[in-house]
Formats: sequence, C-alpha cells, structure tokens
Amino acid sequence: MKQIMQKFIRQAISLVSALWVVANLSFWLIPLLTVSLLKILLPIPLVTKICQQVLEFIYRSAVLVDSFWMTKVIGIRINIIGQLPDHPSPIVVSNHQSWFDIPIIQHTVTGQGPILKFLIKRQLVWVPIVGWICYALNFPRLNRGQGDNARQKDFAAIKSASDVLSRERGALLIFAEGTRFTAAKHQAQGSPYQHLLKPKPGGLKIALESAPADTPVVDLSIVYRNQETNFWRCLHGASPTIDVVINNCTVADITDARIWLESSWHEKDRRLRLQ
Repeated sequence: MKQIMQKFIRQAISLVSALWVVANLSFWLIPLLTVSLLKILLPIPLVTKICQQVLEFIYRSAVLVDSFWMTKVIGIRINIIGQLPDHPSPIVVSNHQSWFDIPIIQHTVTGQGPILKFLIKRQLVWVPIVGWICYALNFPRLNRGQGDNARQKDFAAIKSASDVLSRERGALLIFAEGTRFTAAKHQAQGSPYQHLLKPKPGGLKIALESAPADTPVVDLSIVYRNQETNFWRCLHGASPTIDVVINNCTVADITDARIWLESSWHEKDRRLRLQ
C-alpha cells in the first residue's frame, strides 16, 4: 500500500510539474507573439532594438519561472562545473539524452548569460505552444531530409541564424547527435560510444564557418547522476542531481568539426560511464 501511495504521489507531482511548464509557456505566448509581430511589421532600428530587449526579457522570465520550479519546488540540484565565457553570442554544443536537457541548458546558459536559439526540426513548428514559440523567436528550422536541396536549405537556415546572432545577443545551441539518445537508436547506429549517439558535424561546421574566429564554443556535458533521463520521471525529481560540465574553446581552435566532436564525445562518454 505504501509503495502504491508513493507511486501515486510521484505521478501527481509529474502531472503538476507538466501543467506548471505548460501554464508558464502559455502565459508568455501572447506577449511573445505580439512583440515578434511588431518587430516584423516595423523594421525600424529603434523599434527592432526595443522589441529585441522585450523578447529577451520574456525569454529570461520564462526560464526563471521554470528554474524556480525545478530547483526550489522539485528540489533538483544542478551542479554547474566550469564557467561560461563572457560573450554575447557563443556557440553551444551539448549531448542530448532527454527533453529535460532543454530546461537544464536554459538554466545553465540563460541563467547567467545570453538567451538560447535552437536548431529545430521544421515539423516542430506545428506543435501547439512550443512550436509557436520557436517560430516567434525565429529559431532556425532544419529539413533533416536527404538530397542537395534539403542540405542547402539547412545550410541557409543555420547561416542566417549565425549572421543574426553576430549582431544580436544570443547563443546558438546545437545538439550534435541530432536527436535524443535511446537504446534502439544507439543499437541501430552501431554507435562507438556506450551512452551517446554518433555526433553529426554538419550543423557545427556551418556555424563555425559563419562565426568570427574569436567566438567562444561552449561544450556542455549533461550528466544525470543516476542515469534516469525519462522526461516524465524527471518532472518529479527522479534524477535529483544533475551535473553540467562546461568546457570552452574558440572557433579558431577547431580546425575540423568532426575530429573535435569525436574527441569531445569520447570525453563525455567517459564521464557518463563513471556515473
């Protein structure tokens, strides 16, 4: 009976946490869409600057609310090991194990640095609330398809995002694996890493080519201490301690995106094996 009650309580906490996240996003959606539309309709430098500042305030506020819930209400301890560079527009590269990675990275980066822009699948735009927010914030949308036409469109999307971030404060987040880790995907890939999928250098390569040589590249390793990465269970604190390890270099330090990623992924995999 006690176990049944504990399970019920955990499920209830996850449900309340999910509702909290949805309510938080929904609350900021209307002002976000309004300001984004105003920015498009009135492309005047002063108006654009003010709108960008308001959008950044909205973004930070939403992140602050979610971070408060994660750390103060659920009680998740996020250990940030290392320090972010003092730069308005770094490139951020991270492993991807769970949808829960996103609020963790936002807490780490936006909590003490610039807002984040993600490389997202084009289909995500049609997902209610989350997709609309991604569209309003002009996240670069990738086709993830085959053929030269799809690759050219993806190149243009990443190049455009990099160009914008060279003028505006904001970090470009790249999940180099392209998708979340699962045992089935790991097996299908024949990944050489025990806890990671193979990183794909395409997105990073384009971002590196588009950024100034002194642009920081922030390499994040997210480590769920008890290896519990299920999003629903994370919502009730099933992974009470999460490490985020920060390593920094610059665009000029990376001569080959593939080689750099493989070296980074070997180190990430070593960290995950120690847990």
